[in-house]
Amino acid sequence: MKRSVLIPLALALLLIVALTPVAFAGPLGPYDDTIIEANETVNNDVIVLDGDLTIREGAVVNGDVVVFNGDANVFGRVNGSVTLFNGDLETGETALVDGECVLLNGEVRGPVSLRNCTAVGELELPPLVMPEIQGIPVMPTMPAFEVEPVMPVDPVDPVRPVEPVMPVAPYRANDGIGFFGRLASAIASTVLFTLLGLFVGAVMPNQLRQIVGVARAKPVVSGLAGVLTAVAVPSLIVLLIPLSVILTIVCIGLLGFPIMLLLALGLVLGSLLGWVVVGTWLGVRLFGHGKDDHIVRAAALGTGALTLIFGVLGLIPFVFGESLLAFVVVSIGLGAVALTQFGLKPYPRLPRAAQPPTPNDGPDAGKVDIVLGTLPPEERPA
Repeated sequence: MKRSVLIPLALALLLIVALTPVAFAGPLGPYDDTIIEANETVNNDVIVLDGDLTIREGAVVNGDVVVFNGDANVFGRVNGSVTLFNGDLETGETALVDGECVLLNGEVRGPVSLRNCTAVGELELPPLVMPEIQGIPVMPTMPAFEVEPVMPVDPVDPVRPVEPVMPVAPYRANDGIGFFGRLASAIASTVLFTLLGLFVGAVMPNQLRQIVGVARAKPVVSGLAGVLTAVAVPSLIVLLIPLSVILTIVCIGLLGFPIMLLLALGLVLGSLLGWVVVGTWLGVRLFGHGKDDHIVRAAALGTGALTLIFGVLGLIPFVFGESLLAFVVVSIGLGAVALTQFGLKPYPRLPRAAQPPTPNDGPDAGKVDIVLGTLPPEERPA
């Protein structure tokens, strides 16, 4: 007999000898049918004497279950061993016993067979004869029980089919197509921004000189102004969206939508012009020897060189931070554009020149007129 089966048998025999103390160890009273309702949890051993035990579906017993001279109807879960003496065990489809299951003088009935469940037939104990050795009674040895062969049982939970694994696309090493694609994109961007710098330098050379001068003289102020502009304009557009919707609902008009469109267009044009401004600054340093006499050439070549530098940095895999550096460059140019209002006004603002006073102006102008009015007409000055 297996050791796991002998332990519950020994426990049952000990409980037969000492029924009274064991009865006080269980949470349920003897001589009565015990029912553990559905969804009820018992955190203790359950011992029933001369009565039936029923564990409803959904009930949980966190301990061992022992029934003497009674049947057990298990439809829930028992997190322990189940031992029945002189009783039958009936199981439901939802029954589950984690520990060993031993029946003495009983059988298992139900649609689902439990794992590790052993049923022992009717016990026939010989009459207790106390032999004596030199006048001292000696306890006889308990005869071994004949254990019926245990039929193999099916598992309680059916084996779930193995879920199919999604095929993984095989990894293919980089064959260079992505690199050449990014290189072509960098070259195309360089050509486009070179043409943009050429156009801006030819159309608005004076405004471009003024914006580049502000960016060169005050790069920190221009950068801060550019960051504030890049944050403030989208925030203002977001705030104008619900206001424009409300104005449209109350039939006031569609004034908010053109304003949002102009703000977005101004931000895009200002950012592009800011990139050209920093490129022109670079072109003046590289191709103009520090002078902006040839502003068109400096704008075209400098903007193309700036774009090509950032394109090459983007192709190098171990170089990081080119996006942040590009944002700083655009912020400096955008701030200079905002401070000069697209090159239309100087920065810092020049104070207005004071106008010279007229002869009749001043605090004593009225007194002079009064004195001249008292003179004869021939003596008055013409």
